[in-house]
Amino acid sequence: MKFTIILSFTLLVSFSALAQKETPAKSCCSPMLASLTTQQEALPETSIYQFDHQWKNQFNQPFQLVDLKGNPVVMTMIFTHCEYACPMMVNDLKKVEKEFTKKHKDVKFVLLSFDHLRDTPERLLEYAKAQNLGDNWILLHGDAEQVKEISLVLDISYEQMESGAFAHANKKLVLDQNGTIVFSMDGLQTKPKPVVEAVNKVL
Repeated sequence: MKFTIILSFTLLVSFSALAQKETPAKSCCSPMLASLTTQQEALPETSIYQFDHQWKNQFNQPFQLVDLKGNPVVMTMIFTHCEYACPMMVNDLKKVEKEFTKKHKDVKFVLLSFDHLRDTPERLLEYAKAQNLGDNWILLHGDAEQVKEISLVLDISYEQMESGAFAHANKKLVLDQNGTIVFSMDGLQTKPKPVVEAVNKVL
């Protein structure tokens, strides 16, 4: 219920702003924009893919969450300079990944960074290599506003400290093919079974 209220309110504000800027379809819409709009219109109201912010992945390529549409997704938020909780979270997701490597390679693992200043795409790529993350892992960098907004939608609280590090919740999420959150679990060094079962339900 909390997620639905936050998402519905944010979408209402975003769509109202878009409505004020609306211009005739014949003069404004490129094929790419029209395709994106069509994808979003086909999504349920609870989908986080309704947010059309443009992120950058670890290869410095533009990326929107709706690009994940059609795939089951395991998602969390981290920052790469974290020396304790975040490596443990990534390790937890690696355990989940092992359950799908042979059976379902279309399961995506997404790491959204809290650290909009230091976690540049270049830094994220270095981190992906150091962690030996494969092609089905997507690491995303956004600005401060994007990070704050997505953290509210995912219900992952965080606070930046004077040192530049982040105190944050440790939550693993499973999204279905339309970007609706179907499962969440808090904690570190958790067993992979609950997450694996949640993914299997949407496959």
